[in-house]
Amino acid sequence: MPALLAFVIGVITASWLRKSAPQKAPEISVLTEIVFLFVIAILHNRLPQVAGTLGLSFVAAFQTASFPKVEGWSYSSVMATSNFRYTIEGLFAAFAGSSEARPFRRPHVFGAMCVAFGVGAAIGAVITEVTRAYSLAVPVTLLVIVLSLCEMNLDGH
Repeated sequence: MPALLAFVIGVITASWLRKSAPQKAPEISVLTEIVFLFVIAILHNRLPQVAGTLGLSFVAAFQTASFPKVEGWSYSSVMATSNFRYTIEGLFAAFAGSSEARPFRRPHVFGAMCVAFGVGAAIGAVITEVTRAYSLAVPVTLLVIVLSLCEMNLDGH
């Protein structure tokens, strides 16, 4: 129950953020994830159940509720199964004679997300085994890069 409650709070917080600050919501979302992952990394050694389970449930909910679409299509940013299904359905539609102007675009986008997810999971597993206590540094670093790119994009660079 506590993990589900943390997930609910994450979705509500992300939804509130999109409603109250729509222009800055993506950047604030990424910054929030960075802060929470940093706090989880610190607390994990002292409170592994609380930090790991509750913190990661909140961050996963925040991530999936903050970024629900790519190119107008709903997708999951925290798991690959739905995206894999969309890849297969898109390929079926394309080969069955889809009326879309670019019938292979959707399966291409979702397939790329599945590959990226698989590569990220494999790299994450290796890094977690090798660095244990510092494994959250990788997603935090990647999120800092994403945040920097978002800021550069907003500044018009």
